[in-house]
Amino acid sequence: MLTWLEETGYSQWILVSPVGWPLMLTLHAFGLAIIVGVVFSLNLRLLGLYRTIPYTALHGLMGIGWIGIWINIFTGLSIFITRASDYLTSIPFIVKILFIALGIANLVYTRKVLAREAAQWEAAGKAPPNAFWLAGSSLVFWVVAVVMGRLIAYIG
Repeated sequence: MLTWLEETGYSQWILVSPVGWPLMLTLHAFGLAIIVGVVFSLNLRLLGLYRTIPYTALHGLMGIGWIGIWINIFTGLSIFITRASDYLTSIPFIVKILFIALGIANLVYTRKVLAREAAQWEAAGKAPPNAFWLAGSSLVFWVVAVVMGRLIAYIG
C-alpha cells in the first residue's frame, strides 16, 4: 500500500511538478507558524506572561490554532505519501508524529479546562498550578515535534 501511495498521480505531481513540492512545504510552514504561534501565545499566558489578555479570551484563540492543524494535516499527508515507506522507518518522523498527537491531545484538554475554568481564573487573578503543567508540557510537545520535523531531512 505504501508503494501504491508513492506512485499515485497526486504523489508524483508533488514530486515532479515545479509547484507541488514548494507549495506543500510553504503551506506546511504556514500551518506550523499558526499552530506554534497560537500554542506559544496561549502557553506563555498560562505561565503568567501577557497579563492584559484575559484567560477567557484564550478559548477563542485556540480556534485559530485548529486552522493551522488542519492545514498541516493536509500538507503533511501530502508530503508523507511521496516517501511513505521511508517516513515510516524514520525515527525523527515517528517521534514527530507521537509528539504532535500529544500536543493535540494537550490542546483539546486545555481547551476543555479553559471553557470550564477560565472565568474562575480571571476572578482569582491567576491560573492554578495545573495550568503551569498544561502549558509546560504543551511547549515541550510542540518544540520536540518541530525539531524532529526539521531533523527528518537530515537524519530521516
